[in-house]
Amino acid sequence: MDDLVKTRAALTRFLRDEKISQAEIARKLGLSDSIISQYLKGRYEGDNAAITNKIVNYINDFSRRKDRLKNDAFVETTIAREIGTLIANAMTFADGEEGGLGVIIGDSGHGKSCCLKQFALANKNTTYVELDKGLSNTMMFAAIARAVGVDSGGSLATVTRTLIESLQNRHHCLLLDEASHLGAAQLDLLRQIIVIKCRSSLVLAGNRHLLHTINDPHDRRGYESLDQFYGRLVRILDLDALAAAGTTPGGRSQGADAELYTEADIRKLYEFGGLRLTRDAVETLRQACRAPMTGRVRTCKRIIDMLHLPSSKAHDVGQIDAAMIISAFRQLRLPVIAKLPFAILDAPRRAQQPTAEQAASAG
Repeated sequence: MDDLVKTRAALTRFLRDEKISQAEIARKLGLSDSIISQYLKGRYEGDNAAITNKIVNYINDFSRRKDRLKNDAFVETTIAREIGTLIANAMTFADGEEGGLGVIIGDSGHGKSCCLKQFALANKNTTYVELDKGLSNTMMFAAIARAVGVDSGGSLATVTRTLIESLQNRHHCLLLDEASHLGAAQLDLLRQIIVIKCRSSLVLAGNRHLLHTINDPHDRRGYESLDQFYGRLVRILDLDALAAAGTTPGGRSQGADAELYTEADIRKLYEFGGLRLTRDAVETLRQACRAPMTGRVRTCKRIIDMLHLPSSKAHDVGQIDAAMIISAFRQLRLPVIAKLPFAILDAPRRAQQPTAEQAASAG
């Protein structure tokens, strides 16, 4: 009976604090409005235990989602600064006759999309568009027109003419995400319409498929037009290469613009909720973020979220160490474990083994 009283009170507070109606919570729980009303008044004569269980689970899940969203707030990292610099460079190279052109390359998990969306939110002279695979040219430019805020109806000629009239006298940059599937003809069409005729700067983001297309020999049949595209590139920001550079014996590779996933970046991304990251935890997360095709930042966030659950022993000691991170990887049985650096999975055993200096000293 005490649980029933407590749950009624908790539900009343929840509805009030989250500004949710009884009708809405009833729909979420798959119940009728009248059942929720009767339950709150203590008049429900059905299976109160089952209703209580549903309500408790929903409130707990809602709270976890809310905490996760709060902790997913945009973080100013090295990657964010590099992407911001590339966009600024592309816009700087716009000379009134045509826009600048930049490309961002990176596999899933770097946070490219998040950075591009945030930049567009903060800079009203930029427009973010996420492309869908398989779009025709007409559909692609219609999506761009909708994002810019102009009429997207009609033929390809009509839509592009509307875009040109809207953008050619503006200081503007178009950010096209998920551009990996674009072919040579589409890339050249974007150059012609957006960069030349609209005089807008253009930044394309995608994975290595996009880079392969751009770097294909331009004398190859169907790729001749890419010499015009390539010749206008201000910069190619290769996040995969920069991340890998941090794993080489000498640190950054020669010519690398910035070291990605610094200690400061890792702490900004994953140190929250009162739990401190130990030095070996930071290094473990850095290695995981630098490993290609692993989900990088996104995968590490799942691990850290798991270690923030109330049942985690991290709360007992107030910190997260490498052993906890590796244990979480194993518990979740994530497929990407197979692609992680061997040093990460071997860390606990190495930590227990004495170094050569320690062994010599002991001898």
